[in-house]
Amino acid sequence: RAKALLQQLPPQDCDERYCPGLAEEERRRLQAFSAQRRREALGQGLACPVPGPCHGCPCKKCGRRLNRGDPGVSASGLGDELWHPSCFCCHFCHQPLVDLIYFQQDGRIYCGRHHAELFRPRCASCDQLIFLDECIEAEGRRWHPQHFCCLECEAPLRGQRYVLASGRPCCRRCFESLYAE
Repeated sequence: RAKALLQQLPPQDCDERYCPGLAEEERRRLQAFSAQRRREALGQGLACPVPGPCHGCPCKKCGRRLNRGDPGVSASGLGDELWHPSCFCCHFCHQPLVDLIYFQQDGRIYCGRHHAELFRPRCASCDQLIFLDECIEAEGRRWHPQHFCCLECEAPLRGQRYVLASGRPCCRRCFESLYAE
């Protein structure tokens, strides 16, 4: 469960103590980003028996009826709507968020990881959000410029030719000496 929670709400998305090496401007951007998310999008979905007045109300996600006494989820910050426990999950990864914090955007519910990724790219190397004005985009993923480097020798690959080895970038010299047949 702890591993799943760390995946759903990475501590580096909201606390600079988990982001070593941030420049001062990146630190300020992370603090502002985190504070804004807490103010505007943060809530908690709580499991509770469906109360009598809500008997027959439709689940906000699937539309099936919720019956009095059945387990339901109410979400602070999302009005009087109710969900089936299995329906109260991240819109992107479908991980359950019952009794956990959630983030909402445009009427959809997200875990912390996927809500943050709506606004900021995530580095494929360090798993931190990228607050720089530029990043490296390659192979459908993004990296901090200093993290786009060879899997083996850690030489920077920005502007260099590389080969994928086990899904990670590798400089041509290392690839030829270690992986090529």
